[in-house]
Amino acid sequence: MMHNRFIEVAGHTFSINADFDILEIIPSLKPFVTDDGHDTLFDITIDNTITPSWSGSRVGTFPCPSAIFEVYRQEDNAYTILVSNENETPCAFIKSDAEHRNFTIATRGKEKEVAFGINNSIMLAYTMCTAPHKTLLMHSSVVENNGKAYMFLGVSGRGKSTHSDLWVKHISGSKLINDDNPVVRIAPDGTPIVYGSPWSGKRPIYMNVHYPIGGLTAIEQAPENRIARESIPSSFGIMLSSCSTFRFDKKIHMNICGTITNILERIPVHTLHCLPDEAAARLSSSTLGA
Repeated sequence: MMHNRFIEVAGHTFSINADFDILEIIPSLKPFVTDDGHDTLFDITIDNTITPSWSGSRVGTFPCPSAIFEVYRQEDNAYTILVSNENETPCAFIKSDAEHRNFTIATRGKEKEVAFGINNSIMLAYTMCTAPHKTLLMHSSVVENNGKAYMFLGVSGRGKSTHSDLWVKHISGSKLINDDNPVVRIAPDGTPIVYGSPWSGKRPIYMNVHYPIGGLTAIEQAPENRIARESIPSSFGIMLSSCSTFRFDKKIHMNICGTITNILERIPVHTLHCLPDEAAARLSSSTLGA
């Protein structure tokens, strides 16, 4: 018996088909389940009977904070991708069609590896398929305050989560809405909107909410607190390094770059050099107008 679930993240609907209920393996999807599956952006089938194939042109191996993707491009521009965890244990094999609309996933390993493989495969498919629709999956911790979302950017270990926690503790009305992978989408009127997602790193913050961006701040550890607005070129670099992207696919990469440009036309980027203290939270919140 096949189970078919429709999931909507940031207004984009996709389906997941499997011989088990995907919500039992990936419970973080539950807040994003929808009954409206008439117009899916892409479709995923989990089928462990398919045989992994490594034909095609090897694009390369691309490490992410917790996953490793080994990518092969086929002659018709379809992709086959091996997903491994940080220990280089294979967890899933992905096969796309030429239009990047249908994805078949075969899993490997025990339950933990299976969940890891499926979850990262969904994230990859989502990034590929939403890029043409002014949508970014970002590496960021996000708090909401007074109806706006404030995004803290930076590589792992820079203190994004710590700074979010300081806002929640010291800046009245602040609430954590995602701690690792929120989605940013440009609304029809040009407003950049932050959405909660089923992906939030080590902390289970899976909120189906959305707010306009109130501020973008890169976090850097420092012996004192100071904040400065970045130039456009520097802002672009900070944003690009904070996005899930596909540099090996020119079309997808250019879509992502275009969306970043749209965001920077509306919202500046600041860098906060800071200590992990209340004063840092008050400095960033007052600068951003929260």
